[in-house]
Amino acid sequence: MKKIIDEHGGFVLFAKENKSRLSGMIGDYFPHDSKMRKMLRIAVNENVACRLLKVKDSDDAHLEIKKLKFYLHEECGLDESIVSQVVDCFAFALGLESAGSHSQTSKSDIESKQDRTIRKDAASEQVFDSGTSENSANMISITNETKITLRPYEPEMVFVQGGTFDREKPIHKVTVSDFYIGKYEVTQAQWKAVMGNNPSYFKGEELPVECVSWDDVQVFIRMLNALTGKLYRLPTESEWEFAARGGNKSKGCKYSGSKNLENVAWYEKNSNKQTHPVGTKSPNELDIYDMSGNVWEWCSDWFGEYSSKTETNPHGPISGSSRVFRGGSWCSNAFSSRVSFRFGNYPGSSYNALGFRLACSSSHPVEPEMVFVQGGTFMMGATPEQGNDCFYNEKPAYKVTISDFFICKYVVTQDQWKAVMDNNPSHFKGEKLPVEQVSWDDVQVFIRKLNLLTGKEYRLPTEAEWEFAARGGNKSKGYKYSGSNNVGNVAWYYDNSNQTHPVGTKSPNELGIYDMSGNVWEWCSDWYGDYSSNAQTNPQGPKSGSQRVNRGGSWCYFARYARVSVHSGNQPDARINILGFRLACSSK
Repeated sequence: MKKIIDEHGGFVLFAKENKSRLSGMIGDYFPHDSKMRKMLRIAVNENVACRLLKVKDSDDAHLEIKKLKFYLHEECGLDESIVSQVVDCFAFALGLESAGSHSQTSKSDIESKQDRTIRKDAASEQVFDSGTSENSANMISITNETKITLRPYEPEMVFVQGGTFDREKPIHKVTVSDFYIGKYEVTQAQWKAVMGNNPSYFKGEELPVECVSWDDVQVFIRMLNALTGKLYRLPTESEWEFAARGGNKSKGCKYSGSKNLENVAWYEKNSNKQTHPVGTKSPNELDIYDMSGNVWEWCSDWFGEYSSKTETNPHGPISGSSRVFRGGSWCSNAFSSRVSFRFGNYPGSSYNALGFRLACSSSHPVEPEMVFVQGGTFMMGATPEQGNDCFYNEKPAYKVTISDFFICKYVVTQDQWKAVMDNNPSHFKGEKLPVEQVSWDDVQVFIRKLNLLTGKEYRLPTEAEWEFAARGGNKSKGYKYSGSNNVGNVAWYYDNSNQTHPVGTKSPNELGIYDMSGNVWEWCSDWYGDYSSNAQTNPQGPKSGSQRVNRGGSWCYFARYARVSVHSGNQPDARINILGFRLACSSK
């Protein structure tokens, strides 16, 4: 790209009428690299050069580069390594900092350039910080004389202690766990800092963003999480209402914070037919603003009828045609501004009275608990303790050497999956049940998103790593099943279950790892194929195939299939309620 600019002038990157010309030049300069040609042409169509030029001389260059890479990879579905090369290529051609410095930039480098002083509305406040796991550590007390800085795209969060409340028609009890929710509705300044645009009808940095669909909000959240490393999401409808009512400090107000709507809301009688800056009315009992009026707020749930049964952390119907929104708006009447009023609309719809606020869990269920497995050598396959239960494909047994690695203590659970993917495909529902009905291909998408959120390099274990860990690694006692010769001690299988069970409820193996026999089969990274009789070091399986390896047996299989050496497989797109996974990562 530098050569193209030098030879043809920089204007060639920007003028719309030059797009076809530039596309032809790319073909001339990269005649043997079809993948790079395709990526560069997509970058031209997405106006990458124009977006970079806008921030060329500002402190926002690093941020824009990171957002562009995320957009092209995550939203356009393009190869991550090529995306990085292409964006860095354009950046270098335009004279921004070197590609190397972009890729080496730390999150703290970006944060230091994006500070702003937060709003203060009371003598003291509390600010959300997800860097630690304890609630007390997450909350920082500040006074009016103290200046605390937040990045411009980060919301100020309020901690909501879990509790139980009565929901109406039909009246039933709902219990929610601890969570955080935005003190204010997301503003236009915050939206623009992440998305680079402002779709709102009423313009103003401190006005709530509107004209954003539920689908638009999901893109915003994914990009915000990539920038911050946090796990923001929309609140569930139950979380929203509990917070709007004032949580455990509720005084039973009809509107959020008052029985007098004028005190807490911008609505049809006082709004002058427009939105207003967030936080300019009185807050509710939890010091949260605008949960009545200003703009309606999207929630995560599909819209549907309430259950009459007592519920804990409900997430609404499994499917539907409309998503919930709550709270009323600048053009709503008083009836619609009540804390219990609910409405819904098509997820792709947007208009100038509809925005959102963010939430996040009080802990980070997405991060798996990992167990270190010291490398070693073992016999893989049909070893003597497996006896006559061995299948033909477990033979021959052969010597395998494994390097150090980490593997999940538990199979990935439904709450971990949902925190990353915002859905739950499982047949058997329960936050601590293993996620199932996920294909090998689905798992790769999960891993890419998880790695983007955490900055780590999770992956599926190789089949050899899986078996070495299941056998207990260097602490192995030579058991037939993972952790015992008595299958009932360590496994949920055909004789003791008729569905999946919460992870970690049977005994662990020698390494403190659970459920490597039974509960759900587990995907491995390898293609399925016959074993070699030769000794191997860190084998990766066949180079190609039609099936990916599954290991460990499941809740509906006989004990014979729960043995540590059972070698099975399934098509990469298979989704069945007996098949889940656990993660691994290299020790480095």
